[in-house]
Amino acid sequence: MTIAIDMVATNLGSGTKTYNLNFCSYLNQEHLNKNIYIFVSKNYSDHIKDYNNKNIRYIIKPNFISNIFFRIIWMQFFLPFELKSLKVEKLFSPMNFGPILLKLFNIKFILALHSNLPWVFFSKMPGNKFRNFFTKFLMEVSIIACDTLIVDSKFAKEEIVKLLKIKRDKVLIVYLGIDKKYINKNKNNNYLNDFDYKNYIISVMSCVKYHNVINLLKAFKLLKSDQDSNLKLVFVMQILDLKYFNEIKIFIKKNFNQDEIVFLDNLDGKYLANLYQNAQFYIFSSYCEVFGLTSLEAMSQGCPVMISKNSALPEINDNAATYFNPDDSLEIKETMNKILIHPNFKNELIEKGNIRYKQFSWKSTVRETLNILDI
Repeated sequence: MTIAIDMVATNLGSGTKTYNLNFCSYLNQEHLNKNIYIFVSKNYSDHIKDYNNKNIRYIIKPNFISNIFFRIIWMQFFLPFELKSLKVEKLFSPMNFGPILLKLFNIKFILALHSNLPWVFFSKMPGNKFRNFFTKFLMEVSIIACDTLIVDSKFAKEEIVKLLKIKRDKVLIVYLGIDKKYINKNKNNNYLNDFDYKNYIISVMSCVKYHNVINLLKAFKLLKSDQDSNLKLVFVMQILDLKYFNEIKIFIKKNFNQDEIVFLDNLDGKYLANLYQNAQFYIFSSYCEVFGLTSLEAMSQGCPVMISKNSALPEINDNAATYFNPDDSLEIKETMNKILIHPNFKNELIEKGNIRYKQFSWKSTVRETLNILDI
């Protein structure tokens, strides 16, 4: 049996790219008994150039196909014919949607879904409504069309089964893993030249409404009003919703002094480990996650984690994090204060985090996925 994986996707620093690069890296190390074609865009070429697994062949596509509009057209109308010409019998599409007419080509379709957002917080999605309605529609018909659906957590499975009324046995769970750069404990010298690595809180997120940034800022303002300190709140942020980002900047201008809030946008991931290591703690205020990688990244670097108690976050972080209601700014503030003034509590979170993150690995993610693909 010949299998294909469609990994043509954005080259932006995102969860999609993290998934693709880690999956390919660990897949390259596997002893495979079947041939695999992997479709990627040209901007991934440098990442895969040294891979040498004889059972894997990469098919490089032009970069313009990474654009969502051209990617959908290629995926729906051209990819099925390419698969047929390559005698592919099974396609794995880990990008939330895939070719919806594969049954006409007698090709099995395994889909991985990494977000339930369109059915839970549609109004908080970035972008215009027409595009979001179309994205939701395409994801939904892809879920209906696929033979097997892979999701990232038990929470994600229960939620999507309930929302879309799909058969439970069609949905399988495969947890994600920790990026290999966080597992390597060798000291790295990747420090930002113009950043003061002292007395700051860190949050790593995309700038989208469902990440609830303004409520987090309200809580930080309450914290600052309680103590006379030079504590900073640092956002490592990819700006996906420019309108919301402008709202955030207006709020900051009205409520904070210069340099109390720091934005590091589109930051190279090589700098994150040292940012985590030197932070007072990591905070994440999202309403909607089916997994959430960044809290585990923080734990791997000895950074205590506080996080909202919504969606899949308690399942993934378990007792290695402290939780808050993301709608309650006072509760967020009090939880922040607890970490800052109680060193024993802070150290306990660090110790538990050091155990928790080790339960998630990309090697396991790849192997469990290969079992589902019957490779």
